[in-house]
Amino acid sequence: MSRRKQLIDVLKSGQWRALLLKALSTWNRNQVGRIAGAVVLTWLLGALALYLAERGEPKSGFRTGPGALWGVWVLLFSGLDNPPETIIGRIIAMILLVLGVGLAGLFTASVASLLIERYLRRRDVSTFEMTDHLVLCNWSPRGLEWIREVHAKIIAEKRPVVIIHDETDEIDLPDKADEAAFSDVYIVKGDPTSEVVLRRAKVPRAHSVVILTDDREGKHADGKSILTCIAIRNICKGDQQPNVAAECRNPNNRHHLKKAGADEIISSDELGLRLLARTALFHGMTRVYQELLTVGRDANEMFLLPAPEELVGKDFIELIGLFARHRNDRRSCLLIGIQRGEEMMLNPIGGEAGPIMADDQLILLSRVYLDPSQPLPIVRAHEPSAEE
Repeated sequence: MSRRKQLIDVLKSGQWRALLLKALSTWNRNQVGRIAGAVVLTWLLGALALYLAERGEPKSGFRTGPGALWGVWVLLFSGLDNPPETIIGRIIAMILLVLGVGLAGLFTASVASLLIERYLRRRDVSTFEMTDHLVLCNWSPRGLEWIREVHAKIIAEKRPVVIIHDETDEIDLPDKADEAAFSDVYIVKGDPTSEVVLRRAKVPRAHSVVILTDDREGKHADGKSILTCIAIRNICKGDQQPNVAAECRNPNNRHHLKKAGADEIISSDELGLRLLARTALFHGMTRVYQELLTVGRDANEMFLLPAPEELVGKDFIELIGLFARHRNDRRSCLLIGIQRGEEMMLNPIGGEAGPIMADDQLILLSRVYLDPSQPLPIVRAHEPSAEE
């Protein structure tokens, strides 16, 4: 009775539409190919079976090979036109009728699921009030891992992701039912160097914009990234502007990307070579960097957070003590440096960092995700700890 009541409640609430949509959209992409193969196999075997059963009947439409092929094809998708003459032939025709109805239904459902899934992924964000989201310009298979990182389970409030690419058929995302990281991903078709396309993706309202190198451009890939940066800065005015991080293929183009408006520039080749050099000098360093760059549960990561107002005026040594007094807290972290404007001070010596200023950012190492909206795990100087 309870299951029946639940079914009635679902039908009354209209949730069945959402459940049906979810079932169709999660259908395996390879199912269409399998069903097509099953249709062809059923057609050929059915034609052969009816030909063998009816070849001795002069009035039968299945007595010849071509006639059997045509008759079985019509039988599968339209119904029986001329019934077989023999009992065995009629039994085979009954079986083929049932198989035809089932295969046609499965094929229709599979195609519908793919169309629904493509529609859901190709939704135009111009109809959404998208804000504070992440924008990924250009596409390559590396984008899959990027989405998994920014939508990792450890991140409580995941920001929507908007992909801008001119060839949307190249973007093959895993099903959101299989990987929750891809449940809030949208695609805008167009060239990221176009200001019109950038406005459709709501770039001026975005939290961050990441520009991947377009591998199709070859040695001119950095040129397209520079044009994309210029277009972004042309449409983003005022104080609230998204942070722009650009991938750089040639390290010599870092200066041009910086002038074009990129806030952060990442050269994979340059970082890789430096990591190889560190590994050659100090064995095992790759594991350290991999730990720091992996977003995951119980993985140590580095965070850059604004200094709280109550810490302004304190020196670096005092701050280290405040964080150290919370080492028993799961959210405990280590203060390893300060970002002050364009200057980064890691492990400052003595009074090198001076007193903390209002616009400073703290560089922290923590095992858990530090939510900027939550207070940092520190004890104020005038509050005695439990040990005191």
